[in-house]
Amino acid sequence: MANTKNEKLWNWRFIFLIIISCVTGFGFNMIYTMVVDYSVTQFRADLSTAGIISGIFSIAALVVRPFAGAASDFFSKKIICIVSTGIIALTAFGYALAPDIGTMFAIRILHGAAFGVSSTVNIALVMCCIPQDRVAEGLGYYGLGQILAQAVGPGIGDVIQSAFGYRSLFLIIFALTAAATAALFFLPYQEPAAPKSGKSFWAGLSLKKLIAADVIMYAVVGGLFSFSNGVVNSFLKTFCEDRGIPNFALFFTVSAIVLFLIRIPTGRIADKKGITGIVNASLIVSAVAMVVLSKSASLTMLLVAASLKAAGQGGGGVSLQAECMKKAGADRSGVAASTFYIGSDIGQGVGPAIGGAVSSAFGCPTAFVCTGVLLCAGLVLFNVYQKKQAREATPAV
Repeated sequence: MANTKNEKLWNWRFIFLIIISCVTGFGFNMIYTMVVDYSVTQFRADLSTAGIISGIFSIAALVVRPFAGAASDFFSKKIICIVSTGIIALTAFGYALAPDIGTMFAIRILHGAAFGVSSTVNIALVMCCIPQDRVAEGLGYYGLGQILAQAVGPGIGDVIQSAFGYRSLFLIIFALTAAATAALFFLPYQEPAAPKSGKSFWAGLSLKKLIAADVIMYAVVGGLFSFSNGVVNSFLKTFCEDRGIPNFALFFTVSAIVLFLIRIPTGRIADKKGITGIVNASLIVSAVAMVVLSKSASLTMLLVAASLKAAGQGGGGVSLQAECMKKAGADRSGVAASTFYIGSDIGQGVGPAIGGAVSSAFGCPTAFVCTGVLLCAGLVLFNVYQKKQAREATPAV
C-alpha cells in the first residue's frame, strides 16, 4: 500500500507532490469561490442556476472518478497525472473566453472531470511514497499544500478580480496550472516493474475494480464534510454581503490556519488509536460550526465559525481518508482513493445545488442550519456502522 516502515516519510517524491498539489490548489481555490458570483454578475444567472453551475463541477468529477481510480491502478500514474493537470489548465483558459452561461456550464463539466482524474491519481501516487505505518500522518502533511492554497487563494483571487477583472484572474490561473503540468514531467517516479494482466483495461473492468465496497461508509461520512464545504464556499460571499460582514476571504484564511494546526496531530492519533473518537468529535464540532455561521452578524463571529468548521473537517477528513487507504490495500490504492472522493464529489456537487434552492426560498442562514442537521444524521449513521464493524471483528466464543 505504501513504502515500508524503514523508508523515510520526507522523501523527494513526497515533497515534489506536495509542491504540485499546492500550485494546482491555488488555481482551484481562486476559481471555486468566484464561480457563483461570476455567473450572477457576468451572465445574470439567479442563485439557483449559479449554484448548479458551481455544483456540476463535482458531479462531473463523480462520474469519471471510478474509472480514474481503476485506470490509475492499471496505467502509468505519472502520465495520467500530467494529462489531467494539463486539461485543468486549458479549462482555466476557457473560463476567460466563455461567452455565455451554456459555455460556462460545459467548461465546468470538463474541469470537474479532469479534476476528478487528477486528484484521484495524485493520492495514488502519494501512497507510493508514504511509509505504511504513517499513512494518516503522511496524508495530513500532503494536505498542507491544499491548506496553504485555501488560506490565501480566495483572498488573492478576490484581489486580482477586483483590480483586473475575471478574465485576468482566469489567465493567471491558466499560467499557474500550465507550469505545474510542465513540472510534472520531472517527477522522480518510476512505475512498478510488475507486469500487467494480459487483458485490456476495458476487458478487465468490473464493479469491484471501480468501487471499493469496504470503504463506502467512510466515503459517505466524508461526503458530509464536503457537502458543508460546497454550501459554505458557494454562498459565503453572498451571505456576508447581505449581512454587511467585510473581508469574507478571512474565513478561508482562518480555516486554513486551524486545518494546518490540527491535521498532523489528528493523523498521528488516528494511526495509533483508530478513527472512531476523532470522527465523532469532528462531526459534532462541524454541526455546531454551521449553526454559529448561520447566526453570524460580525466578522468575529464568522471567524469563530471558520475555526470550528476547520477543526471538525481537519480531524474527520484525514482520518476517514487514511482508513479507506488502509482497508483497501496496496494494489487497490487508486480505487480506494476514487471511492472516498466519490463521497466528496456527491457532497460537493449537491451541496451548492441544494444550498442554492434552500437559500433562494428561505435564505442562506437556513441552508447553513440544514447542513448542520445533516451532519448530526451522519454522526448517528457512522456510530451504527462502527458498532457493527466491532461486532463482526470480535471472534465468537
